[in-house]
Amino acid sequence: MDLVDPETRQVLATTAELPGKINSIAYSGDGSRFVAASGISGLYGAATICRADDASIVSQVKGHRDSLYDARLSPDGSLLATCSYDRQIKLWDATSGKLVRTLSGHNGAVFKLAFSADGSTLASASADGTVKIWNAQTGERLDTLGQPEGEQCAVAISPDDQWIVAGGADRQVRVW
Repeated sequence: MDLVDPETRQVLATTAELPGKINSIAYSGDGSRFVAASGISGLYGAATICRADDASIVSQVKGHRDSLYDARLSPDGSLLATCSYDRQIKLWDATSGKLVRTLSGHNGAVFKLAFSADGSTLASASADGTVKIWNAQTGERLDTLGQPEGEQCAVAISPDDQWIVAGGADRQVRVW
């Protein structure tokens, strides 16, 4: 299926209106769904899971005390990870929408999340100038990568799980 008709540049599907500004969109590992992170500043965040083929809403999880900056499905699609201005990361059961655990430890807004290829590890980038590494199954913080000199806005884990790369306000990209 073509994403955009090259002749008409026509939109193929549109979701129902989501709450607040949409801050990120990410596909599931198998490409069958995507999740959008949004919310109302100062009130709540919303992670909306949609079918990729027609943009219909499958489920929506509302949580946090502020807008979501990012939402990611684990590679196997079982967990939904969300992060917010409220400095917390929440892990949800992607099927039931029930909160599994809350990860606390950042001293600033959490901007971006990344799962390892096997879904066992989660990395988070924060306004506190750190990247934290978490065990996604237990919630244990495994490491804090604190060398940056400014807020970290982006993080990724390499497909072979060997490297973590992050960047932000200090205008440098670091590889660990």
